[in-house]
Amino acid sequence: MDELGEPSEPRDFAPGADTWGQPDGLAAQVRWRYVRGLQVILQRQLEALVERHRVGSLVAGLAGTIWLRWVAASKVFDEMWAQNVLANAAATESQMPTACEDDHNTLDLKFVLKTNARKNQCRVEFLFLRSLRTMLPVYSTLAVCFLACHIARETILPTDIYRWVMEAKLPYMAVFTEVDRLLGSSVNHCSLDSRQLFRPTRVIGAWQLEAAAGSIAERIGLLLPSVNFYSIAQRFLKVLSLPIEKILPHACRIYEWAMPAELWLSSNPARVPTRICVMAILIVSLRVLYGINGQGIWESIAQTETADGSDSEGSPPHSLKPDNSSNEHKEFDARELLCTLATSHDKIDVGHDYSKELHSYLKYCKEVIFTGITFSLEEEHIVDIFWDMYKGKEVMILDENAKLSQEEMRTTNGVNKRCRDGTFADAKCFSAPPRNSALQSIKSEMEENGFCYMPPRKRLFSDGYLHYRRKVLYGSLNYVVHADYYILLRSFAKLAEVDVRILHNGVLKLERRLALIEERIGRSLNTLQNLHGEASDELVSD
Repeated sequence: MDELGEPSEPRDFAPGADTWGQPDGLAAQVRWRYVRGLQVILQRQLEALVERHRVGSLVAGLAGTIWLRWVAASKVFDEMWAQNVLANAAATESQMPTACEDDHNTLDLKFVLKTNARKNQCRVEFLFLRSLRTMLPVYSTLAVCFLACHIARETILPTDIYRWVMEAKLPYMAVFTEVDRLLGSSVNHCSLDSRQLFRPTRVIGAWQLEAAAGSIAERIGLLLPSVNFYSIAQRFLKVLSLPIEKILPHACRIYEWAMPAELWLSSNPARVPTRICVMAILIVSLRVLYGINGQGIWESIAQTETADGSDSEGSPPHSLKPDNSSNEHKEFDARELLCTLATSHDKIDVGHDYSKELHSYLKYCKEVIFTGITFSLEEEHIVDIFWDMYKGKEVMILDENAKLSQEEMRTTNGVNKRCRDGTFADAKCFSAPPRNSALQSIKSEMEENGFCYMPPRKRLFSDGYLHYRRKVLYGSLNYVVHADYYILLRSFAKLAEVDVRILHNGVLKLERRLALIEERIGRSLNTLQNLHGEASDELVSD
């Protein structure tokens, strides 16, 4: 070997041809390249978290320790790993039916592989790669990053990791193009290129990412803390524009009192994410503080809006004033709460940046989805031609839309409006918006999401906490709730990026836990009172 690490004597042009014949050596090359590549990907992801997303540098040190323990627990460096992969492949092939059965079906796989060296080398390499991607998946780097953020008490959620990955703000989809630059070419050590080794087949969802992090923690024997409830709840309340200083202390008391198990990471993929439990605690706190128990506050807001003649297509305005009643201060707080949540619900954007317009989507596909694909000069020329044609048509469409919008503004401010067929219709022909359209839109939205609208309570027998239950309607279980409560649910569900029904089930589960705790406390107090009474009677008798 010379100073540059290149062989000093001629060799075969086929990479790895001199080492073929020893599957153990080939397995070591593929394994070493794969593990080192994943470490490079993890390093790039940690750099992006620290530099771009303002995560503490402690996460990098924790992630390195977690990664080493995870690699050791996966047993990819086990001495018998290569033999086990080949033995499993031979056992699988022996069970597959063939067109003609002869003595070759019983031969050992290693002997068969020697008949066609190059073809079988690629085949065995893919066997090793498939085993490695099963034992150390590519998405495990994301799970290690999230697990390190969780241990470091960062306010990073699985939804954040998923969003950053989808928007290419966290290296994952196209990071395989940087592996060769950071590790060098793999021709001398492994014939598989970086695209075959490290390109992910799919982006793992936020739900599965949290379960993967819990599984890694369980495999390496980590004792995890619960989520950083205070910071995460504060972040949610800030996004929803709710008073933090009033709501957060009450929510923290419920958190410290209940301590539900759902606040800890779990390897069970069927369990609800931890953020749902955080949302459930906040919803229960809001219901207790503001008395959201089906009094019909949203219905009164809709009636006031209809009477004022305001636009009811979006959320109700913030300038609504409370009614002059004996419960003035409490109802004002509740009205303001529902109005704020309705406005915040419309402002929450769960879409990705690349999906806002076609130009950004095409650029995203070119730079992220189809990166690393090489084209011939003719194909690149054709792509440039189509791209220029698209840009020209885009400018023409923008000019036409500008002209149409100006014409619509002129006709809207005047008496006549243009119809689809080109004729004009008088403004009187247009029907007026329906009454209580804000309430009707909530009803239709509840029906679409599997909820049944419950009218406001006419007689309030008590001011206590109202517990909702599922009811059997038309032969199936349905969620029957008031509109006030649904306004809370949909805003928090959209922020947590979960289904409204899943969040409602999380709230019901938390309420049952709190009711059980209250019942146990009541029994304990009664027992203490009885013991105190018996002790007093004994003293009197003595």
